[in-house]
Amino acid sequence: MTVSGVDDLIRTPFHQRVADFKQRQLPVVTWLVCLAICVWMLFDRTRPTEYVGLAQAVEYEISAPIVGRVDTVFVDLYQPVGLGDLVVKLDDTELEAGIEVAQASIRVLRAELVAAQNQLKSSNDSDLAGWTNDLRRFQTDEEDRRLAALDLRATIEADEIDRERLALRAARVEPLARQGIVDPLLHDEARLEFEEVTRRLENNKALLVQIEEECRAARTRRIEYEANLPELPATEPFLEPLQEAVEVESQRLREIESRRAGLVMRSPAEGQVSRILCRRGQSVVAGEPIVAITDRAVRDIVTYLNEAEDRPITERTPVLVSSLDRPGRVTESFVVRVSSSVEMLPERLWPSPSTPRYGRAVVIAALPSMPLRPGELLSVNFQID
Repeated sequence: MTVSGVDDLIRTPFHQRVADFKQRQLPVVTWLVCLAICVWMLFDRTRPTEYVGLAQAVEYEISAPIVGRVDTVFVDLYQPVGLGDLVVKLDDTELEAGIEVAQASIRVLRAELVAAQNQLKSSNDSDLAGWTNDLRRFQTDEEDRRLAALDLRATIEADEIDRERLALRAARVEPLARQGIVDPLLHDEARLEFEEVTRRLENNKALLVQIEEECRAARTRRIEYEANLPELPATEPFLEPLQEAVEVESQRLREIESRRAGLVMRSPAEGQVSRILCRRGQSVVAGEPIVAITDRAVRDIVTYLNEAEDRPITERTPVLVSSLDRPGRVTESFVVRVSSSVEMLPERLWPSPSTPRYGRAVVIAALPSMPLRPGELLSVNFQID
């Protein structure tokens, strides 16, 4: 047997081969696996599996509908309020002055109309002039009813302001009277004055309906008379200046009605006062917020994806939500909307107060099975296959 044949028959023991593998190949394999893991972690580090969300409730800003001055703020910070509760009242001094000016202007117009009516009574001309005078009488009857309606509308606006003021006074005095702090007679007096103004308002509103009906009837008679004339009298505009002035006062009263409706602001929903931005005596412009009220119920949950993230998150994507304060309870929900634009995150979600963060908003439905507090931090996990 040759030496080479003997070498072929001698095999390396198994334990020796294992030892050689551990010393030579295993370190190389281990390093390659570690390198692959590092590369995978490097490319996947911008794809977190858990996100931080915010429980959000609707916040209503009570804004001034007109330019004015804050007279009273009826709520305190974090006070609960109900739907329709009185929140803010603006000062009505300027509006009352405007009503007085309107009433004075209406009295001037009434005097001008009386002078025109007296002039018609003393006129005695030809048949054509007779048609003209008859037409003028129909016109003066119509303007008389319009002025009566304007005068009554101005009175109603003044009474509406008085009634609102008396209602607030009675509301303030009532609890004090129950506690014995003030004389109960003061509350009775305020209540009786309020009831008196209310009755006067109801009577005047009923009378206004009647006068407006009379005005429509006078307008119908004038139009029918004009239609039956062989020709319209070509005369100077006898009542045109007065008619234009009446229209101006009518528009002024519409503005007063609109401003009066904006003096008192009430809560649009049940919730809690979260911010008070103006106080008594402060002047405000139209649209300036005075009080903010936060709804008690959480309407949705908002989280944010990183700017460059391309996860396939769409509407109806399932989500697992849990509170960071109560991590033991997990609720299933779903995505409602996904923003297509990048925006700045709420400062509370920044990694550092000096480092703004940006991302795309994802709105998630808040379910009744998981009661949440507005502003609560949540853990959000998207269930993507």
